[in-house]
Amino acid sequence: MHNFEDVRKNLAKEDLELFISLEIVGKLIAARDRKGFSQRELSRLSNVPQKTISRMESGKDVPKLITLLKLANVLGLELSLRDNEINDEQAATISTFVQ
Repeated sequence: MHNFEDVRKNLAKEDLELFISLEIVGKLIAARDRKGFSQRELSRLSNVPQKTISRMESGKDVPKLITLLKLANVLGLELSLRDNEINDEQAATISTFVQ
């Protein structure tokens, strides 16, 4: 019998793109819940159609980068790239906020 962590590790090995998408969507869902936003309210604030949010959260669609940026901005999150070869103090974070 596999536990959740085993399933995550196997997915990361078998389909890295899907794994990353699910991890990001999970963070967005958690942030939406913390803020107490409904999908409809998040849609209104981000200008992302509620149907898109629903399909993304249910795993039916993989979100586009612009969609992630819009949602992250409203939810107070940032998308960043970090160079793993340098220490955290020297890491350059790239974040983009969409109006």
